[in-house]
Amino acid sequence: MSRPPRILLPHTVVMLTSRVQQGLPFVRSPLMELILWSALAVAQSLYPVKVLSFVVMGNHIHIIALVEDPALVESFMERFKCETAHAVNRLLGRRQVTVWCEGYDSPVILTLDDLVEKLAYVYANPVRAHRAAAIGTYQGVSSWGMFTSGTLTRQIKRIRRTFLSPVATGNVSAAVRRQEATLVENQATETLSFTLSPDAWIAAFPTQSSPHDVREKLLKRIKEIEHEMAVTRQRESILLPSDSQIAAQPIDMPYAPKAFGRRMWCICRDIPLRIAFISFIKTLRAKARKVRLQWLRGDWREPFPTGLFPPNQPMLCSLLPAYFRRSIALM
Repeated sequence: MSRPPRILLPHTVVMLTSRVQQGLPFVRSPLMELILWSALAVAQSLYPVKVLSFVVMGNHIHIIALVEDPALVESFMERFKCETAHAVNRLLGRRQVTVWCEGYDSPVILTLDDLVEKLAYVYANPVRAHRAAAIGTYQGVSSWGMFTSGTLTRQIKRIRRTFLSPVATGNVSAAVRRQEATLVENQATETLSFTLSPDAWIAAFPTQSSPHDVREKLLKRIKEIEHEMAVTRQRESILLPSDSQIAAQPIDMPYAPKAFGRRMWCICRDIPLRIAFISFIKTLRAKARKVRLQWLRGDWREPFPTGLFPPNQPMLCSLLPAYFRRSIALM
């Protein structure tokens, strides 16, 4: 089955998800924390996307963001993945190895109730994965601390890839991990800002609710999920990893994902609304195909529909003079 095309419509909220091809490279270590925060800050400084929430797991990231300019969201994700991929490869002492799966999922969240549910899903993701009893105790990188404290701007040290060198693999002591981070952090002199915008959803759902009410619903839903997972752990005798086990996890730990989420155009429990949105997208795609055919005929007057990403423009003629083309053909 072919994957749905990338759709990023202005003034909508989307759930961005991307997964690495293999392994669990985003270990909980001081150095990886520096790298991940730096990558987010670099991406946002170049492409100012409003991020409502995010959580980084061992092999994937969830981000909920407001789409203002679709091209900014596309570039933001590309930059974040590029920064982290180069960092992981340098830490593992390898070159030009693909880290991330191609592309990312970006379903549109169509209602405010669905948004609350997905915000809770993102923040409770470590709890569902049995990595922590509560999001407040999760030792990975997330926006939870910024959200709950109300400190929505964080100063981040820019970690350039040239600061990084291969690290020890396998089980390494916490002291060695701290030393690795200190050596890298001491080279960083540039500071960037990362800003969280938890109430940016208002642009997509104006006048539907207040930020206070949405926050209360979100916190309540997270507590419900944490309780559900506590019951599951007790029933199935699932043990949470200890702090020492988390700290000792190697960056080169082998792991192949067993399940992948189904790619979707939208997230919506209102069936008539979901059907109407899918119909709208199909109409938009039909228009895009028509514009593409016009482009192939050399007619560039019609712009590509906003929210869809056009293919590379076809080359209508060679820029090389005929003499050089003949010369190259004879070589």
